[in-house]
Amino acid sequence: MAGNKNLSSRLKKSLILVLFFTLPLHFNSEEVLPELGDTSSSAISLDSEYKLGRLYMAQLRRSLPDLQDPLVQDYTEHLIYRVSEYSQLKDRRLEVVLVEDKNINAFASPGGVIGIYAGLIYHSETEGQFVSVVAHELAHLSQRHFARNLQRQQDKSLSNALIILASIAVAASTRPEAIMAGQQVLVQQALSYSRSNEQEADRIGFLTMISAGFDPESMPQMFEKLQALSRLSGANELEFLRSHPLTKKRISDSRIRAREIKGSNYKNSLEFELVKQRISTKFYKTSRQAVLQLRQEKRRAKNDRERIVKGYGLALALSRSNKYSEALEEVRETLKLDKENLILQTALLEIHLNAKNGLEALAVGKNLLEINPVNYPISMLYARALMDQKKYDQAEDVLKNLLFKRKEDPQIWYWLAEVQGLGRKIISLHQSRAEYFYLTGNYDRAIEHLRYALELAGNNFQLNEVLQTKIENIFDTKEELKDFS
Repeated sequence: MAGNKNLSSRLKKSLILVLFFTLPLHFNSEEVLPELGDTSSSAISLDSEYKLGRLYMAQLRRSLPDLQDPLVQDYTEHLIYRVSEYSQLKDRRLEVVLVEDKNINAFASPGGVIGIYAGLIYHSETEGQFVSVVAHELAHLSQRHFARNLQRQQDKSLSNALIILASIAVAASTRPEAIMAGQQVLVQQALSYSRSNEQEADRIGFLTMISAGFDPESMPQMFEKLQALSRLSGANELEFLRSHPLTKKRISDSRIRAREIKGSNYKNSLEFELVKQRISTKFYKTSRQAVLQLRQEKRRAKNDRERIVKGYGLALALSRSNKYSEALEEVRETLKLDKENLILQTALLEIHLNAKNGLEALAVGKNLLEINPVNYPISMLYARALMDQKKYDQAEDVLKNLLFKRKEDPQIWYWLAEVQGLGRKIISLHQSRAEYFYLTGNYDRAIEHLRYALELAGNNFQLNEVLQTKIENIFDTKEELKDFS
């Protein structure tokens, strides 16, 4: 009996965990959705959702292969923030996590967490197609499908935020393959309730997309692409369609909506095409294959825009093949076609850095950062250039400036710890390491580094107080979660 009770408890935790991984959450198609703001949305407050999201984000960073590319991150964040301004989202404190995976997938979770798989950008033919998925996920957040699902649960204890927090903490220490196996079974049980939420997210997401200035045909085009890819994949159904089932009605409704909108001059930025090319270059089996393929594609380019995109990809591929002189020549030639393009200018800095051209990297980085202060990808590259030249204090200042806007970015804390270590600022190193581990869900390692810093703090009363408070806060979180596990 005790074993069955423990199994039931674990199953309940797994069910709760699946609520996060399989958003959108589900209703019977006959049900009428309640108005936002009424008591049906009160199962969990916006503030509680936000707190849940921050903890969930830490566990995501710990378990998923995140795409550590500041340039792609910067583009994706700015696009999502821009599109969210046209959405019905009330709380726009969004966190974007990029997953280094070629599969098409995206998800939205309570607290404004949006996950984007690199494969979604890779497979989107236009920026509008990418935005159609982003707008759909924003609609799940704005309509608070998570809170509504909690309201409908017969077991009202599910609405207790701490139980949900505990389930995530438990999952963090579980074998990933076991989580995925259980998740797939539970997802299949949830699919029959998905139609109403999906249709609502389609409708509201479509309005968001066209309000933001994108082609209304983008949504049906993306649906058709998903359908085609699903057929090609056979038994290995697309992960995105497991949690976002694509019905004939959804496809036909999107086509009808698109036909009702008349217009032209829709957005489709060169920036998207360059980012897509950057991701595509990563997915070649070898850098040599990428160079050969992109040389051919550049020769076949029909206009300057295509030449810019393929030239950029070729420069990156050449750099990864350690052919730095050719890479620099390629990016300079491409820059002649679009002198003000910041992504191309950043590529020049990136290639100099990879080539160990220290003085050139410093000069280009300094100039770019003066014109584009606190730019995320430029700052990260310039900080590395400064580190290579042993200018540790300056590198530290560049990274600290980024933290004013990106204090929850673990990669900044990681590199800040690196440069502080090289500069022999050991207490600061441990503090930065603690922040990194906290943001990536490794609370024990965070406490360990804070204790190292505490041992070195000596009689510095103010610093002792700060460190001790941080340690206590992490312990409180751990104990609170343990009580409900």
